[in-house]
Amino acid sequence: MIGYPSSVFAQIGHEQEHPLPGATGPETTLRAFGTVEWAASQLREVPNSFSLGQLSLFVTSNLTESVSVLAEIVLEGHSPDTQVVTDLERLQLTFRLNDFFNISAGRYHSGIGFYNAAFHHGTYFEIPIGRPRVFKFEDDGGVLPIHELGVTVRGVVPHTGSSLRYVAEVANGRVWTPVAEEGTTERGPDANDAKSTNVGVSYRPERWRGFEVGTSFYRDTIFQTATSAVDHHIAAIYAVYRTPSTELMAEWLRLTHVTEGSTYHNDGGYVQASKAWGKLRPYYRFDRLAINPATPFIGAIGSYKAHIVGLRIDPVKWVGLKAQYERTDESGQYGVNGVRTQLVFVF
Repeated sequence: MIGYPSSVFAQIGHEQEHPLPGATGPETTLRAFGTVEWAASQLREVPNSFSLGQLSLFVTSNLTESVSVLAEIVLEGHSPDTQVVTDLERLQLTFRLNDFFNISAGRYHSGIGFYNAAFHHGTYFEIPIGRPRVFKFEDDGGVLPIHELGVTVRGVVPHTGSSLRYVAEVANGRVWTPVAEEGTTERGPDANDAKSTNVGVSYRPERWRGFEVGTSFYRDTIFQTATSAVDHHIAAIYAVYRTPSTELMAEWLRLTHVTEGSTYHNDGGYVQASKAWGKLRPYYRFDRLAINPATPFIGAIGSYKAHIVGLRIDPVKWVGLKAQYERTDESGQYGVNGVRTQLVFVF
């Protein structure tokens, strides 16, 4: 309070106690999602370790019956002294005209496939530990434009009941820049006038509650140098069946990069299943990412394959404990065994 007379703070306090008529703002709801993890690997150079996962702050507010705001802010501790890095992962203003037309503007999770729009940064809602490899976040070596800045439109296709749904998006797209010596990438602002586009449709039959099939197609133009560009296409197809007690999910994506004279195809996907018996929920995931090392931007990330078997226990409401065994092939190391545990909670 140095540099301000006490009368200023007295005036502020008076205004807060007696707000002007009509000055009351909209109600805001805040939910927080926390994570604590422990992991061990048979690789001797990787010590077993505890770590803090993301602390995700999920904020929503209904401005009117048809206008709402959503924000997702993530805090991450990246060092032994828990130095915190803050990221604004999502910020959307949404206008809902009716079931057929909902439009949002801001930063959002792109509607590529199923997983990215269904699961966000609150790890409580995910059954296994970690996202499928193809859907990893950009700052974690991801190969997809997980986040986009632009406009997205969603809704039910008219005259189909509520069975057929669509999504259409226009955004800046992703700028790929090498980070350190790891060959990973991070997202930046748009670098050209070309915008990324994504369209998708999904089908949810009314008589099979929880079942959904869908497909999407994403395209963008990315500059590799000041004079050369890469056409980037992502085709996705999925089928899922999800109820409170059962989860069956399968998804496949093809990532295509087209340069002058060369075309590179890369594939990623997963198959996942879980079944709840009371507070216990065993699960399995097969995870695959096949990368051509010569592919622009993502070639250095490398291929990955994993079999994951685990068990989730929910001892009390809003608290979950997961433990899983992983056998992975990655970076030229095959059949690597690992164990991970994760405590997730909501408050």
